Amino acid sequence: TEIRLILTASGGAFRDYDPAQLAQVTPAQALLHPTWSMGRKITIDSATLMNKGLEIIEARWLFDVTYDNIDVVLHRESIVHSMVEFGDGTVKAVLSLPDMRLPIQYALVYPQRLRSPVPRLDWHQLRQLTFGEVDLSKHPCLSIALEAARKGGTYPAVLSAADEVAVESFLCEEIGFLDIAPLVRSVLGAHNPLSQPSLDEVLAVDDWARREARRQVADFSRKRP
Repeated sequence: TEIRLILTASGGAFRDYDPAQLAQVTPAQALLHPTWSMGRKITIDSATLMNKGLEIIEARWLFDVTYDNIDVVLHRESIVHSMVEFGDGTVKAVLSLPDMRLPIQYALVYPQRLRSPVPRLDWHQLRQLTFGEVDLSKHPCLSIALEAARKGGTYPAVLSAADEVAVESFLCEEIGFLDIAPLVRSVLGAHNPLSQPSLDEVLAVDDWARREARRQVADFSRKRP
């Protein structure tokens, strides 16, 4: 029986910003995540929702689920981290306070469940859990990631490499926040894909994508006011 995976997204630091506000945001603002404390790169990916695109690709290969059966929903509280919907319609969810120490510990000691320093959920204080649809027009990085995922081959490798360069360039204030998605899309557009690459070919493509992204950063930098 087919299952469906539902990934949750907080929306990142700018989930309530309009396009005009997004054009003016700074790296310091982008690093102020509303619910999570994470590294610099993943925090920016959370603001663009590129992190959910990468998670979709991971989930597809880890759990052998088609892209049509993986969904992303907006969940501001970051209490529900993922859900599995079974063929009969029942859903199982993973809930905890948003603390990266929990998944890191579980990854290290799997399949054991050891006591954690993370506080437990207080069910008497947890008033509501909200869910909503992700606005793809506001998060083009997620659309780009989904497109690269469905194309397959070397496209996901280019996506990941170009995004790393784009995020670092934003953090260094070489490009604006709204330049991240166009830069990644431009690098993907310049790519000559391989449908069934070897590991060496994937590594070569990763290297090419980083060099191409850095080359294009200069063009984006010149266009900034």
